[in-house]
Formats: sequence, C-alpha cells, structure tokens
Amino acid sequence: MSMIKLLLPLLFLLPNGARAAQPAFNLESVTLRVLLELPVPFSPAVSVPLRADPQPEEKYFNAYILKAIDHLYKNYGLLGYDINSILTHDITYNTFGVIPARHAPLTMCVAAQMEIILTAYEIYAKETGDLSVYYYLPKRSFEGLAITDLKGHIWVNHEFNADGTADALINFGMGERRLFENLKPGDFVNINRTTRTGHAVAFIGYINKAGKVLPKYDASVVGFKYFSSQGRLAAGEGGFDYRYAVFSKFGCPEMPYKRDCNVIYSADQTYLNTGTMLSPKYWTGVKPQASGEAAGETVLNRGFFNGITTDD
Repeated sequence: MSMIKLLLPLLFLLPNGARAAQPAFNLESVTLRVLLELPVPFSPAVSVPLRADPQPEEKYFNAYILKAIDHLYKNYGLLGYDINSILTHDITYNTFGVIPARHAPLTMCVAAQMEIILTAYEIYAKETGDLSVYYYLPKRSFEGLAITDLKGHIWVNHEFNADGTADALINFGMGERRLFENLKPGDFVNINRTTRTGHAVAFIGYINKAGKVLPKYDASVVGFKYFSSQGRLAAGEGGFDYRYAVFSKFGCPEMPYKRDCNVIYSADQTYLNTGTMLSPKYWTGVKPQASGEAAGETVLNRGFFNGITTDD
C-alpha cells in the first residue's frame, strides 16, 4: 500500500482531460480496487522511422548531369567539332591540377561525355561542398587510355568490355545498367548506325515521329533526343548541340530539328549501350585492374566517330 500511495500522485500529473469530472480522492482511503478503476492516461502512438530505400533523385547523378549539359550548351555550345580535339576548355580537377583541353574550343563526342561528367563534378562539389568525387579517381584517369583509366573506357574498347559511357561507369563502380525503354533524362547512350558509324551521347528524352519529346516510353517512340558534340568544324555548324536520333526501322521522318537517322535499335548492349550514373555515395569502389601489357591502350576509332549526322 505504501508503494501505491507513492505512485498515485504521478498519475494525477499525467495529462488526461477526462479526470476533471472525477470526484476528489483521499490518499488515506485509496485501495487497490480504487486504483484499478482509475482511468488510464492517454498515451499517443509513437511512430518509429524505418530505413527507406533511397529516392531516385538521391541515388542517381542525373540532376547534375542535366545541369552540366545546360551549362555547357549555354557557355560552350556550337564552337565546332573536331575528332582530334578534347574538351572545350581546361578543367581544374579540384586541388590536383588541370586537365588540359586539346585544340579548344573544339571537341568530339566521347570527349563530350567526359566533359559533361567533369562539369557535373564541379557543379555538385560547389552545391554540396562534397569533394569526394575528386578522390575516387586520380586526375590521370581522365587523361590516360589504359584499362585503369576511365577515359580509356569512355573512348570505347571492346577488350575492356567497354562499349560506351554506360559501360565505362559500370566498370568503375559508378553506374548501373538501364535498358533503353527505362532511360531517364541525363542517362548515357552509345549508338551504332547501319552506316557503320557511331556516336556517344547523353539521353534527353524519347521522341515520336514528329520529333515531340515524350514524358515516357510508349508505342509511339521512334527514337530519342540527345546532347553531344557533332557536326562540322566551323563554329555554329558543329560542337555541343542537340540532335534527334531515329531508329532505322522508322526511316527518316521529317521534323523541324536536326536528325540523326539510321540508328540501330537492339537489346544487345554492343549496339545500343545504355545506362546511368550513380550519386557519389553509391559508388562501389570496384575498379578495373591492370593485368599485364596485353590489354594495351584504347585507340580512338576516328572513322567510326566521324561526327556527321543526317542534317549536317
């Protein structure tokens, strides 16, 4: 009984609006039966947060890829295409030095994808303060062409199992496969054409036969809008710009945009290489390892990446 009298005042201190209507209690007359008949104070439900799967915008780097594309088109668009040129301008790799441009401001398609990625790094680091993107790979990985260099994979090398930018990112633990029908703006695509040429591009959106950009894949899709560097040498006639790729089975329909026809549609990633880039905190750390000199270095196929599209 002494324990009951000790705990009872605590019950009256707890919030309970219904208690106001109850008669006054005399602690000296409290019995166990009286205590059991007291109304139980309301206890609000407590929600325990669960660890949810990351949201798509958190897991993937697409938002920064698209910001990089907007920046490059606005500041370095249509300055000319040249297969022997790399980067429209020198790019500082945090405190590790400068990745120099070659024949700036001209550039070509595989170099365009690397420049998009490096520009996305800059925007991401500035907006978030997270410099981890610069510590994942050394600067030389964007300059060399060996199997241990990201550039050597972006430049396409079948011996490295790298048929496009998507493969390059996957090989370095920085990307995931995403099939064509599931692509999102800011993903990467490498195309092959029936003319035995190809191109490295960033995906913007699906298109119908009129060139209208569609919100998602459906039966009316004939191709896709992309961003890359292509066209002619002269400024205004080539360099960073948009094109509208059309799969060969749909012919080459008229549309009020610059087209890239004869593109091969295939579920084989060798012909239509597709994928996405992960956000830095989801990079796995898996990277290609050197296995002797047999693999050699990537040699750019200049005839394959000639930069010419249908309306150039």
